[in-house]
Amino acid sequence: MVDVSSKGMALLYHNDESCPGPDQLITANFGVPYFDSFGSFDTVFFNRIGRVCRVDNLTSKVNRVAIQFAETLFFKPGEQDISDSDAKQRLEAKAQLIVNEKEKADTKTQAKAKTENKAKFNTEESTNLYSEALARAEERIRSYAEAKAQAEVKLKAEIEARHKSETKLLAEAEKRIRAYAEAKARAEEKAKAESKARAKAEAKAKSEAKLRAKAEKKAAAEAEKRAKIEAELQKKANVFAEQLAKIKALAAQEIINIKAGAEAAAKTSAECKSRPYQKSPPKKNTKDKAKKSGESVFMNKVDKFITNRSRIF
Repeated sequence: MVDVSSKGMALLYHNDESCPGPDQLITANFGVPYFDSFGSFDTVFFNRIGRVCRVDNLTSKVNRVAIQFAETLFFKPGEQDISDSDAKQRLEAKAQLIVNEKEKADTKTQAKAKTENKAKFNTEESTNLYSEALARAEERIRSYAEAKAQAEVKLKAEIEARHKSETKLLAEAEKRIRAYAEAKARAEEKAKAESKARAKAEAKAKSEAKLRAKAEKKAAAEAEKRAKIEAELQKKANVFAEQLAKIKALAAQEIINIKAGAEAAAKTSAECKSRPYQKSPPKKNTKDKAKKSGESVFMNKVDKFITNRSRIF
């Protein structure tokens, strides 16, 4: 075996006709080291049915066969919180220990063989003692196997419980992340809507400000125009008042002239009455003439003043 994971393994096989091919089902019996935090490890043995998913031809004599398990392992061999160097040291130490134990066992076997050769003629009691010792050894081996099986079951239960706990925590974390993402999306949507509303309000305020400025400018222009019109009207009113005053003065002068003519006519008439009557050719009435003359002059001036279209009343 050259590689192993919770879902599959890779092993080396002879490049011959007996090498399994792709999609072939095989049964694999293997052991995987399970490291703990106390500087040691246990070998967990598995029996798995797997499907050959790939066969790599490494050399003319060796193939590498990749197998996918039908049932995954209860832990991940490559994720055990231990560095590669530390794992290598522990495995080398274990291998050395196994070699030493094997050498000791071989030594014991040899010694035992010598002892058996020496004691093959011993009494039946010695044989019974040896049988009892062997039975006790087998009992110890059986107890060790049972304890190891119980430890494996306990370890498997602990790993499954941890896996369930981690799955639950992961689900809760995903739920919180999803809730946070939804809240963030809602907040962003609200901020976007507020930004649009603010931009719309600012555009409306700018439009209203432009309209207000335009209206104020128009009102100022109209006020200025009104002021000019009022100034022109006031100017024309002043001119009219001056012209009216001149007309009144002219009329008063004409009235004075008429009165003077009437007085002169009355005086002349009185002188004529005081003289003896003499028939004389008829004379024109100077009073009427003066009166008519005065009235004619006044009316002509008034008519001329009124009919002058260049004047404004």
